[in-house]
Amino acid sequence: MVEYYIPKWEEIEEGILTITERMLSDDFVPDVIVAILTGGVIPAKLMSDVLGIKSMRYIDVKFYKGVSSRENKPIVRAVYVDSLENKKVLVIDDVSDTGETLDFVGNVIAMFNPSLVRTATIFVKPWSRKYPDYYYKVVDKWIIFPWDKWEVVRENIEAPVDKKERFLEILKKLRKNS
Repeated sequence: MVEYYIPKWEEIEEGILTITERMLSDDFVPDVIVAILTGGVIPAKLMSDVLGIKSMRYIDVKFYKGVSSRENKPIVRAVYVDSLENKKVLVIDDVSDTGETLDFVGNVIAMFNPSLVRTATIFVKPWSRKYPDYYYKVVDKWIIFPWDKWEVVRENIEAPVDKKERFLEILKKLRKNS
């Protein structure tokens, strides 16, 4: 049975602020933030707002197909990066599970000749072979973020999330209409 950790928005915000304080104590303020899609989009937006950075880029890469299913190698869907030469870059995702995604994206970013690349995730798994440069907390359960909880419920109807019954009714209507 899968054990879940379900952070609330307040914890997500606390994590972003804590990571930002750690970056500032290292005198690191990025010129550009690169979000790993899709999980890193919301943390990247929150971080850009805190730092006042308008320059955001995206890389769409996946290892996971679901809660307990993953690819053997990364699948790159798109790379939306430019103008990284001689820039300080922060790569951000929601969680580092194995560390492979951060490694892979770091290698892609390096091809654009930034002056410095650092990584951040809100959470990191204790078994991750690569810890990000900045993170908020170590968690040893499957994390259900507010921005992807419906995807988790689609795969595991037993997932303990708020408003699940309402979502399942919507899902039933969608399936009936297809």
